[in-house]
Amino acid sequence: MTENAKIRHILARLSLAIVFIGIGIWEVIQPSYWAMYVPPFVSSIIATDTFLMFHGSALIIIGTAVLLGIYLRFTSALAALTMLSIILSVTYYLGFSDIVLRDIAIFVIAVALFFDDSDYARAARFRGKRRS
Repeated sequence: MTENAKIRHILARLSLAIVFIGIGIWEVIQPSYWAMYVPPFVSSIIATDTFLMFHGSALIIIGTAVLLGIYLRFTSALAALTMLSIILSVTYYLGFSDIVLRDIAIFVIAVALFFDDSDYARAARFRGKRRS
């Protein structure tokens, strides 16, 4: 693997992790800021603040796993699915906007990590597995 491929891989992981961890912490600390993005059907099932605490915690876990390279293919797929659900929800309830465009870019980073077959990516994927 070339040095440039390693750098691209690290930058993609770092970018995705920063967004997921940062937004996750923000959702946990200040759920009122994010309440308008929670779909009405979700808030009819569970209190918005409670949902955002769980959602923010999940984002932190996913972002940390991506950052550390733990089960990278799985966590990048989970990140992509999370972003896809956010894109669909925000577009449906609030309309297409600059926020949706930003989220599409984050989705693409997660998909790129999922399909990264470089030696460096494979090494990161296996870090989470125990050796017997």
